[in-house]
Amino acid sequence: MFNIEDAIAKIRSVGHVICENQGHVFDDYDHMNSDATAVCERLGIPFTDDIILAYPAERTFVPISEAEIAEEEEELGVRLPEDYKQLLVAFGEFHLPGDAEICFQSPLNAAYNSQGQWQVDENLSVLAISSYNVDSDGNSIGFIRREDRFGDELFEFNHERRYHGDDPALWSKKLAGSLSEFIVLYLRQFE
Repeated sequence: MFNIEDAIAKIRSVGHVICENQGHVFDDYDHMNSDATAVCERLGIPFTDDIILAYPAERTFVPISEAEIAEEEEELGVRLPEDYKQLLVAFGEFHLPGDAEICFQSPLNAAYNSQGQWQVDENLSVLAISSYNVDSDGNSIGFIRREDRFGDELFEFNHERRYHGDDPALWSKKLAGSLSEFIVLYLRQFE
């Protein structure tokens, strides 16, 4: 339905739109002291001592090289969807505006968080690439593993249903046929 070029163009078109997220979504947020000084400086936004930071989405656009993504993919030992890899090359670990609090992660960060939040083992039955707080805080979006690769379809992982078992089919629902399709449809709210 939609391809990666559509998704990239749509993301660029909303780069000026303000995102609002809690400071803890940033790696350089000082959790111990609830201090956003480093985050504010890096994003080039006025300092705030509020827990919620407001910033243009484009301030999070820091592309990751194809070589780095290939290294992370090799370290994981599983192939990643092409849309996901191309978006990381274009934007890095970027954020999208909107109420869903979408903050995309690199493959290794996503794997680490998938193992922690979704209690998946080193075989990674799922790869949760971002939070997705539309229906409930604590949900994620990502991919389900299909043998030696993650499928292209994008799923919502429901943390309240996770206790039903290890099979992701028990606690996920398909959102889109691809990450590109999901992004284009999600960002229509800003047209």
